[in-house]
Amino acid sequence: MKENLSALWITLALIAVFVVGSFAGANLYPKEVEVIKNVPGEKVTEYVNQTVEVEVEVQDKVLDDALATFLEAVEDEEDEDGNEVDLLKNYDFDEVSVNKVFDEYQVFYEKDKTIVEFQVRLKYDEKGDSERSVRETYSVRVTYEEDEDSRVEATIVEATIVD
Repeated sequence: MKENLSALWITLALIAVFVVGSFAGANLYPKEVEVIKNVPGEKVTEYVNQTVEVEVEVQDKVLDDALATFLEAVEDEEDEDGNEVDLLKNYDFDEVSVNKVFDEYQVFYEKDKTIVEFQVRLKYDEKGDSERSVRETYSVRVTYEEDEDSRVEATIVEATIVD
């Protein structure tokens, strides 16, 4: 009888340990944690199996947008605000290409305004003359203002003729 009673107590103890362990494990290790990521233009919430909340900052494509705005202004020979951007000289737009966009750039955020400053080297190739080209480096400032047209300002920094 004593052996049956011992076996019963051991079984009850094992069941109690299992139940307590299950509750403790469920409370100490939650299954889902909310992670918030910063994505330009939208909020994304993602559920992952971790116990740490992590915020990830996604780099804006500010330089790419500013370069596209600059090239559009070069092609149209004016920016969206109507200011003259005459960098084509005697060339057609299809004879102009981006030779290099320099890595250093600055972005300034003010109330409703974003200003991007960067340097870009344009290559001017004459049609029919594949060996001769002109390369000019420009310091560019693109200003985006909320509810306003973008403005592009470009000043020449360096010019090189390649034969």
